[in-house]
Parts: sequence; C-alpha cells; structure tokens
Amino acid sequence: MKKYVIICAWGLAVSLNMQAQKIAFERNTVNAGNTLWKKPVTAVFKFTNKDKNPLWIRDVDAGCGCLTPEWKRDALMKGEEGEIRVTYDAQLLGHFDRYINVYTNASEKPVRVRMKALVSNGEKKAIEELYPYSVDDILLTSNNVEFLDVNMGDSAKAEIDIYNNSDNVYTPQLMHLPAYLTAEYKPEMIARGRRGKIELTLHSKELKDLGLNQTSIYLARFSGDKVGPNNEIAVSAVLLPDLHFAEEFTRKPNFHLSTTDLQLGKMGSKTKLKGVVKISNKGKGVLKLSKIQSFNQAVTVALKKTELQPGEELAMNVTVDARFLGLSKTQPRLLIITNDPNHPKEVVNVSFEK
Repeated sequence: MKKYVIICAWGLAVSLNMQAQKIAFERNTVNAGNTLWKKPVTAVFKFTNKDKNPLWIRDVDAGCGCLTPEWKRDALMKGEEGEIRVTYDAQLLGHFDRYINVYTNASEKPVRVRMKALVSNGEKKAIEELYPYSVDDILLTSNNVEFLDVNMGDSAKAEIDIYNNSDNVYTPQLMHLPAYLTAEYKPEMIARGRRGKIELTLHSKELKDLGLNQTSIYLARFSGDKVGPNNEIAVSAVLLPDLHFAEEFTRKPNFHLSTTDLQLGKMGSKTKLKGVVKISNKGKGVLKLSKIQSFNQAVTVALKKTELQPGEELAMNVTVDARFLGLSKTQPRLLIITNDPNHPKEVVNVSFEK
C-alpha cells in the first residue's frame, strides 16, 4: 500500500512539474505581410523557455494543408531561445488569418499563435509596390501632392489612391485642409482589403500668392486622431501669373537657364554643398524674376538682383544644408517665376549623393 502511494505521489509531482514549465512567445500574432499569388510567405514565431526545466516542442498543428511548420526538436534549457517557422503556400487570394496550436512537454493543452498575411493577384504589382507610403495600416500611393501649373482663376485636381490594410472598415478623413483645397472620398467607407481614393481639388482663386504655395494636411486614422509627422501629407501648388497680355509686346524677355538639373556631387561628411546656375536674358525686353522659391527647406539661393537687361547673365548660387535635410517630404527643387510669356515658370532639380 505504501509503495502504491509513493508511486502516485511521484507521478503527481512529475505532472505538476511539467505544468509549471513555461513557453513565452515574443509575439503571439505575426503578420507575414503582403505576397503575390502562389508565392509562399513565412511567419517566424520566436520563443523563450522561461522555466528551470528543459522545454521542447512536441507538435505544431496548423490545421490546414496550406501551412507547413518547421522547428527544431532539441530541448531548450532555461533562458534559451527557439523559433517556429510557418510557411503559407499563398494559393488563395485575399486576407489569410489562422490560429496555430503549439504543443510542448509543459502541458497537454496547446499554446495558440496566430499568422496573418495578404495575397494579391500575381498578374499585378505587389500591394507594397502600388502603395509605397503608409499611415499605420492605411497605405497610400503618395504622401506628397503637387499642383505644378495652375493659372490664376483655374482649378486643378489630384488623386491619392488608398488601400485599407487594417482589420476594420476605414472611413478616410483629411484634417487641416486650407481654404483653397477641398476633398472627396470615394467611397466614404472602405472595407478591409479594399481600395479607395481621395480626390483633391485646388481652387486657385483662394490662393493669396503667386508662385509656390506649400502646406501640410493630415490623414486621420480614426475618429479624434491627432496630427503629426506620421500622418502628414505635403501639398505644393504653383500659381502662375497671367501673362497673355504680354503677347502684344514686341520687346519681350527670353528667359534661359544654363541647366535645369543641378548636380552637386557627394555630401559625405560635409555639412553643405554648393553649385551655380546661370540665368540669362536672350530677349529684347527686361527679364524680371518675380519669385525664386525652394520646395525643400534644405535648399537656399542667393543672387545679386532680380532684373536682367537684354543680353545680360546672372549667377544664381545654390546651397544645400545637410542640417535641414529630412524636414520636408518634397524633393530638393527650385521654382523660378518670370515675366517671360513663353517661360513663366521653370523648375531646377537639385541632386546630390549622400
């Protein structure tokens, strides 16, 4: 009788000891991201043995032939790390979401982990290529909208395509729209895994200044969202002067640049890069440089005057300051507005190597 009791007690102790073992996953839910149809994608579940006793994975039940789990059968000592790799064959289009049971020597009950993925049509570009910008789970084709050639009194339109990569229905909404911009949302509610667009209309009559007008608008991720760099969309509008009347004059200026693509070399450890663009007037009238503006805060210009007589040439000095790079989402460029009716606007692209 005593022998029987001792055996049962030993068995009970072993059972309790096994129950006490712990497996701690770094993340119980892993989003393997976007993939193309029939292009397998893998989720990696990393874990640690938190108990003093050895731990090993007995089985991984994916519950679907579309999933292939892989793991090492070796026992892990306390504090040691392991991983389970689960590969989805991506045979079905759309969202994939499945729970996976992990059985260990610690318990008869499994630990559940979750794998998520999105499979897009193999004949199209991957979702991340079509929508390279993200505001959390809302993907965008662009986070920088430009209205480059708007004549005074005209209106112009631009679109941002959006993709709802979240688990919920999304209602798009832009915050901090200026008076000269209005927005339409098509559709007004976007289901999970569906696409939509925001149509922006620029009303130039509401613009106060000729040349470059810049502002930031913000995409709300949820009701009551706040503004910040993560949901910022930069907007640029170039308002051109009405110079049709100048056609009546025979003595017109002729605006000319030495280059519209200024290469400044390599920044490296330097704090500033400098270059020169030559401006010349090849016409018969006085050339007036109404505005010279930078799209990017890191780019500045300096020149001695803003009016050129016929045949005159002027050096425009351009500087890129590394301290201000990254403050603007727009590419380093310069906008020049003139009184030349044939060339009222010119853009100079400023490029360099980091």
